[in-house]
Amino acid sequence: MTQLTRRGFIEAAAATSAGAAALWTGGFSSAWAAAARTAPRGKPVAESLGNRLALITGGGGNVLALGSDDGGALLVDGGNAAASAAVLKLALGAVDAKQVRTLFNTHWHPDQTGSNAALGKQGAQIIAQENTRLWLTRKINADWLPQPHPAFPKQAQPNKTFYTTDKLDFGGEQLAFGHLGQAHTDGDIHVYLPKANVLAAGGVVSSQGWPLLDWQTGGWIGGLVGAYDRLMKVANDSTRVIPANGPVIGVAELKEYREMYFAIFDRCVALLIKGMSPDEAVAEKPAKEFEEKWGESGEFVRAAFKSLWGHYAPDA
Repeated sequence: MTQLTRRGFIEAAAATSAGAAALWTGGFSSAWAAAARTAPRGKPVAESLGNRLALITGGGGNVLALGSDDGGALLVDGGNAAASAAVLKLALGAVDAKQVRTLFNTHWHPDQTGSNAALGKQGAQIIAQENTRLWLTRKINADWLPQPHPAFPKQAQPNKTFYTTDKLDFGGEQLAFGHLGQAHTDGDIHVYLPKANVLAAGGVVSSQGWPLLDWQTGGWIGGLVGAYDRLMKVANDSTRVIPANGPVIGVAELKEYREMYFAIFDRCVALLIKGMSPDEAVAEKPAKEFEEKWGESGEFVRAAFKSLWGHYAPDA
């Protein structure tokens, strides 16, 4: 077994990776995945964030909408497929726009990419990190999904991709977006609106229970910590941070979450070095003190522990 320093692991959080893909309306938290697939979804609702910005919730993952003076709209994520029509209608009304012209996929998961088909058919620009596009070109199996997911048709796949960072002018904003490395998938991105001082953090951040750590599509716990370090370099004390799930937070919460995930990472590394199995690691309860706030941690810890295999024990 190759042993690296913990500092080395955090530095490796920005490492690149390859990908593949899927389509569904599945869950967003490993702790809630089964319940999320069967629980009734609430009706999508819109909350104004000012300056022709709105947050749409209740249709899968959070959707950030930005309107422009010429009647166009930009969305960061699109909710799930089942709620897509309602989300798109609500988003357009909330920002006084007539057509969605640009959609960002912050990662490949179904609660974020459910509007790709409809908007791709309309000719919208769909932007994603290249790894996300790759995942959306093929069937994928993951243990948190109820069944294998088919590839997206070409029209629904991202049609503009990038690798590290890029910018886009829209609605009076120069949006800055960047890859967060291998984090909760290997294609996670953030999208920052500097004038509004709003940061869409995608699936790396959940303020509503444990996030899904999708180790089978390139996510890992060390990378999750590294992604928070990147987000905190973008955010400032007055930034409004939009998580994939849950209410808007600020930089103080980013710092709190980062420290929690680092503590879990550090403990899981120690358990792996001792030669423990995933079940044994879960039994050690390395996230016990966080459960009062975040809920039972077993599934998150199991995924976090397994995510170390490719970095500490490539032959596991």
